[in-house]
Amino acid sequence: MSDRLPHCRLCRDHPNLLFWGSFVALNFLLFLPLALLDEQSSLIPPVATLDGGWWLAVNRIFIWRENLDPLRLSLELSVMTALWVWLGRFRRPWLGVFFGVIYGLILVYTIYEAIVTAIFHLEPSFYSQFYLARDGLPFLFEHVNAGWPPYVGGALGLLAGAGMTIGLWNVLLRSGATPGLRRSSRIGIAALAVLALAATAIYQVYTARPEMVVSSFGFKLQKNLEVSAKIHQDVLSFDDGVVRNIYDYSGYRLEQKPDIYFIFVESYGSVLYKRPHFTPPYRALLRELEEVFDNAGWHVATALSEAPTWGGGSWLSYTSTLFGMRIDNHPQYLELRNKYQVERYPSLGATLSDQGYHYIWLSALDENISEVGWAKYTRMLAVDELIRNKDMKYIGPRYGWGPAPPDQWVLHWAHERLKATTDKPLMFFTITQNSHYPWKPHPELVEDWRTLNQPAPEAEPVDPETIALDEMRANHLNAIEYQLRMLTQFILEVGDENSIFVLIGDHQPPAVSRRSDGWSTPVHIVSKDAAFVDAFSEYGFVSGLSVTDLEPPLRHEGLYSLFMRALLGRYGAGKLVQPAYLPEGVLP
Repeated sequence: MSDRLPHCRLCRDHPNLLFWGSFVALNFLLFLPLALLDEQSSLIPPVATLDGGWWLAVNRIFIWRENLDPLRLSLELSVMTALWVWLGRFRRPWLGVFFGVIYGLILVYTIYEAIVTAIFHLEPSFYSQFYLARDGLPFLFEHVNAGWPPYVGGALGLLAGAGMTIGLWNVLLRSGATPGLRRSSRIGIAALAVLALAATAIYQVYTARPEMVVSSFGFKLQKNLEVSAKIHQDVLSFDDGVVRNIYDYSGYRLEQKPDIYFIFVESYGSVLYKRPHFTPPYRALLRELEEVFDNAGWHVATALSEAPTWGGGSWLSYTSTLFGMRIDNHPQYLELRNKYQVERYPSLGATLSDQGYHYIWLSALDENISEVGWAKYTRMLAVDELIRNKDMKYIGPRYGWGPAPPDQWVLHWAHERLKATTDKPLMFFTITQNSHYPWKPHPELVEDWRTLNQPAPEAEPVDPETIALDEMRANHLNAIEYQLRMLTQFILEVGDENSIFVLIGDHQPPAVSRRSDGWSTPVHIVSKDAAFVDAFSEYGFVSGLSVTDLEPPLRHEGLYSLFMRALLGRYGAGKLVQPAYLPEGVLP
């Protein structure tokens, strides 16, 4: 076989060293992306791996290990390498190329898997992530504000990595085909392949899990396709008959109609309670603002609620809340958007609109969505009025993601306009923009919001890759402090005895939180009506802006039915039987 491969003097002189070195390096590469992206993992197993007795230690070392280090074994690489070594005179160059293509696919898949599991905490699904990438990546690249050097550097890094990988593969093939490869090396690689096959036969689908020491690309692919097929089937089989029946509030009538403000706070997550660099200043801020509310006669109740998405995908979070149904993947969202163009989904906003509210949707993001896209969006949400960035005629400096005007200006401007144009009670919805990653540049809170709409130089865009982690954390805390102070000011200035404010986090912040921080976000109910606020205490809310129990008692998809139950219980006409509270919403 050696005469069919390019000449390699080192492979001839040191075949065993190069064989095992290249094999270990190629195997290591398959697990390195996840180890690097998962902030909770280290590159080598921690000392705690040996705790708990010898049997548990053996299991952690050879079978299942929570630390996602790259000291693991690929079934496919082991088997392909063993076959290559033992094929002898049946070896052909095309087979080496074929095995190399398979290895390349595995490597690409592991990078993809690492991104979706470690960064976005999603389950790998080709079907879901295809649509998410198709619709999200162009938007991301347009608004991320990074210059060309990171893209050039990334492309060069990919080329260098590909070249190194191809070089290692060639070394593995040549050294594995060299007659000088010792019998012990041949038996050793065969033994590894047999052990990997045995572990796969015993544990099967578990080898698709990143914690398994023996990893199978085949089972990972099978699981991905099964998850994709299930999501696809769930999307196609969605029947809203049950939804329409459960969320039918036509038999109820509100005697009083307070203005309702649903404000989602971007990247406002429970990590603020869980990390020492956040918690003390965050709790101190909450105590300060709580005193402000108390002194002004406002009542506040707070709970944590589990969001359907982590680190991004705000639209999944607020749509789940408004629709009363868990929407945790983009294809599901797209199917709902396409379905409700002629039909009307009985969402929270639509229900309140039927009760006589003026349902406003405010979007401050400087977007590139087409008019057709906005029309589909509006019909899906059944809003009475859509206020977009272009409607605001804002001429002052813009900040951060989007970029966008200061949230302080946006909220006050929109509220002033609405109070001047409609006499109906408001169902006001928006999501803030200034607390969006990467939290820099950031506006300052001012006494008079009108002064913000003055021409001024735009802040220089920031490349997030140049920001150190400590600075990133400080920027995030600064952004959340701005949001909470700004919203407190907004509530005190525009609210009255006839106002209800619901402040909700959409998801955990990316980059400064981890998997162990969970998926929950704060929910604050703010009103001058003590009886209305107190009604939420039955469902896990506590008085004030802060919580002590960090286990979320709520889910975002359950907030629709809970809010309507409390609203009708307090302001409904006559002696009504309160509608049911559905903690998990309606199953799609």
